Amino acid sequence: MHLQSLELLGFKSFADKTIFNFHEGVTAIVGPNGCGKSNVLDAVRWALGEQSAKSLRGDEMADVIFNGAETRKPVGLAEVSLTFTDCSEELGIEWHDVRVTRRVYRDGNSEYLLNKTPCRLRDIQNLFADTGVARAAYSMMEQGKIDMILSSRPEDRRAVFEEAAGITKYKSQKREALRKLEATEANLLRIGDVIKEVKRQIGSLQRQAGKARRYQALHADLRVLESHYSRKQLDVLEGDLSDCHKEIERLTQSEAAMREKIDNSENALTEERRALDKIDIEIADSRAEVQRLESEIAAHRSRIEFNRLRAEEFTELVERAQRDIGDAEKKRKQHAAEVEQTNHSEIERQLKEKEAELTDLASLAGKIQKNRTERATQLQELQLTLSKSESRVATLEEELSGTKTRRELTRAQTEHLAKQIRTLAAASDKLARHIAASGKTSRHEAIDVEASLREKEKRLCEAEQNLAALERTLAEKRSRLDVLRQLNEEGEGLAEGSQAVLKGLDDPDKFRETIAGSLVAHLDVDPKFISAIEAALGRNLHAVVLKDANVASEIIARLRKKKLGQAALLIPQLTGSAQKPARKSLPEGALAWATDKLSAPSSLEPFVSHLLGNVIIFSDLQHALECKKCEPALAMATLAGEFISAEGIVFGGSSEVRAPSLLERKAQIADLAKE
Repeated sequence: MHLQSLELLGFKSFADKTIFNFHEGVTAIVGPNGCGKSNVLDAVRWALGEQSAKSLRGDEMADVIFNGAETRKPVGLAEVSLTFTDCSEELGIEWHDVRVTRRVYRDGNSEYLLNKTPCRLRDIQNLFADTGVARAAYSMMEQGKIDMILSSRPEDRRAVFEEAAGITKYKSQKREALRKLEATEANLLRIGDVIKEVKRQIGSLQRQAGKARRYQALHADLRVLESHYSRKQLDVLEGDLSDCHKEIERLTQSEAAMREKIDNSENALTEERRALDKIDIEIADSRAEVQRLESEIAAHRSRIEFNRLRAEEFTELVERAQRDIGDAEKKRKQHAAEVEQTNHSEIERQLKEKEAELTDLASLAGKIQKNRTERATQLQELQLTLSKSESRVATLEEELSGTKTRRELTRAQTEHLAKQIRTLAAASDKLARHIAASGKTSRHEAIDVEASLREKEKRLCEAEQNLAALERTLAEKRSRLDVLRQLNEEGEGLAEGSQAVLKGLDDPDKFRETIAGSLVAHLDVDPKFISAIEAALGRNLHAVVLKDANVASEIIARLRKKKLGQAALLIPQLTGSAQKPARKSLPEGALAWATDKLSAPSSLEPFVSHLLGNVIIFSDLQHALECKKCEPALAMATLAGEFISAEGIVFGGSSEVRAPSLLERKAQIADLAKE
């Protein structure tokens, strides 16, 4: 196997695609300084998986990409391909030629290809292991490499010889196998823990499975009952819908009859209005005729009055003429007597004059009489005309009164008909609204029923999902509660000896009657101050409360004999009275006294008072340290779990000891039990 060709594109100074063909017998690259020899060797090492940018004389991997020149722009990637030939025997593969390609982009992404197929760097390293072809193998000897090998540590020289001997691949496989064995052992340990946990949960899960099966059966029955109920409800609603349809049909028929009555009433009202208009026209004509007759009557009355005055004047003239005639007759007789005495011719002349005057007066009297007769005739005619006019006026007034009466009656009938029409129209509108409302109500009821069914199905589905989620949550919480309770019963987290004491040592029947449980089980602590109380109590949390002080020495002896570890035993009878120490006022920055944030049975109050009576809780360590300078006799605890003893020793940081989680586990059990 030998290197056949090297192809570069965008790698360092090789901006354009460059191909180096290496024939058999080529063992070194020589040339003047700056011609690119080192870049060619860097390209080979980089293609074979070199991961150190400093080994390639750069700060980061993107520095191997051509960065541009005065006449050339930078490129976006660097690619190097190595082609090896006669590989089948050396590498133990079917391929005669092997082409290894590596690319890197300016965004930091890179990829490897083996015969133009994407692969991992590990695949390339495994392929060329023990062949002497690698990024740090002896097959590439750059300047100073031989001196470095000769002067390096024996371990480094051994690596070169192992590479030459072909055992590097097997050592790598051995390390990989050992790592896998370690991972397998860790997995086996975890599986063992899981198996123990699962065994603990099997009983709970079986009970939950039984409950789930009962729930499924009850749920199926519920679905059937709800289906029957929904079917009955649907039948009832369909019956109501049918009744609504019938009511709509009846109301529709009533509406048609009502509309026919309204049309007839409107037609009658139209006829009455026409008659009323005709009567109004007749009344207007009658009023015009009355006004005309009244005008004529007034004119005739004026003429009658004028003729009456003229007649009176003519009567006076006639009377005056008659008086003149009488006077003339007297004068004639007087003249006749005088004539007899006077000259006959003079008398004749005067007589003729008088006769002429008499003739004129007689003619005038005739004319006056004739005029009087004519005026009397005209007066009679006018009186007759006036009488007729008055009779006509009375008739017209009677007709006008009748017309007014008929008009009032017609107006009353019209108003009554209009009122009926409005009533019928209102009834029709009400009927139409009732019909529309009935139809709408029926449709809405049907839609509401369907929506209600869909909503019930949706709610049922949601309820099922919520119930399933609640069941899962409940199962998880019950499982966790069972696990926590079991851990508490077994004293998990306590010292090894304390756990053995809680289990009754080697004689459970004897010792369990004398044990009142762990100290943690008797303390109720405010959740906010658990870390502070745990820090203040320290190893005392591992204590086991004894009912009988006489068994303490026997328990310690058996622990020592059986090598079960150390245990802390709390004997209430040995703690003294429950007198609380005198307190000072809380220092500035303090949150509370530790004894105020927990409660314990009366038998344990002296013990709690002795341990925590001088402990003050602070929010952080800085305030506690400042207060400690002023109150050296007091102990300080913080919410984060740091503790400053009365002697001035500061405890803090992180710890893998499980004791500080004892009170928290008890609080979790209480919370889960409440839920």
